[in-house]
Amino acid sequence: MPAAKSGKKNIYLFFGQDTYSSNNKVKVWQKAFEEKHGGDINIALLNGKETTKIELESAINSAPFLAEKRLIIVRNFLDKGDKEEQKKVAELLEEELPDFSILVFIEDEMPDKRMSLFKKINKIGVLEEFESIMGPQLTRWIITKANEKDIPISPVVADYLGKVAGCDLWNLKNELDKLKAFGKTQKIDEKAVDELVHPNLTTSIFKFTDCLAHKNRKGSLNTLDILIESGEELVKILFMIVRHFRILLQVKDLKDRGDPKSEIISKLKEHPFVVSTMLDQCPNFTKEKLKLIYDALLKLDTGIKTGKIRLLAEDKTEVLLALQKFVHSVCS
Repeated sequence: MPAAKSGKKNIYLFFGQDTYSSNNKVKVWQKAFEEKHGGDINIALLNGKETTKIELESAINSAPFLAEKRLIIVRNFLDKGDKEEQKKVAELLEEELPDFSILVFIEDEMPDKRMSLFKKINKIGVLEEFESIMGPQLTRWIITKANEKDIPISPVVADYLGKVAGCDLWNLKNELDKLKAFGKTQKIDEKAVDELVHPNLTTSIFKFTDCLAHKNRKGSLNTLDILIESGEELVKILFMIVRHFRILLQVKDLKDRGDPKSEIISKLKEHPFVVSTMLDQCPNFTKEKLKLIYDALLKLDTGIKTGKIRLLAEDKTEVLLALQKFVHSVCS
């Protein structure tokens, strides 16, 4: 395990959208610590929701047993911890920590960067943010993980799997396990991915948008069915579609003004892969067409919120009909 950077205490915070990688890093640290310091007797695992300043202080100051170091891992304290205890811990970290203690905070949700504890760790410790991986980096991860599982997969199929399943590495691991079971008797190809892998919501919305762009009514309706069958609430699906076209309209506008991709990414603060994908979609739409689609979606959304289009837990017929009507209108 690396030592803290010069001038930094042995305090670390791992967070970000890619929770698979952040959790894996903690596992690697634990294993390395156990091998170097004789087992897990000097490892303290604390549940952030229940952690108090007194409990953490005791864990930090307890001398290691027959070893040089002690590892304290606190999970989801910034997200789920008591607000008052968080303030007390921020004050605690101002004090001189014993050299033998290594303190690691790990968060499964994005922490509020405005909170005093986050600012304190940023000032005196080491932060590592794990951003979602996409594009070629995601394809390489899939190939590496597939090789570990003895799953024969080509770069083309790995890239296709990433596009279908999305960038959630937890989900991709499960999908690879599913494909491995399938691959005992058949070759893993794009057809196998289509038949076995559950499409990611964002990926399906990109596909839905592509079908609309090419006035592919059948493809649009089929993809809409996939979205509805995903189990997500209709309101969330509609929100994602509206958001997609809003960003696409912004990307189109900035592109038409001559802004390079790097400038568009900076202005919109979206992931580079998202912007790249939308730049690929831009030639399929005129700005006027995008505005018409966006206005139609907003009208649909307003109709649901005002009750003109009824959405009941037991009856979603009106919303489904409205979405199908929207598809027919765009593809006409």
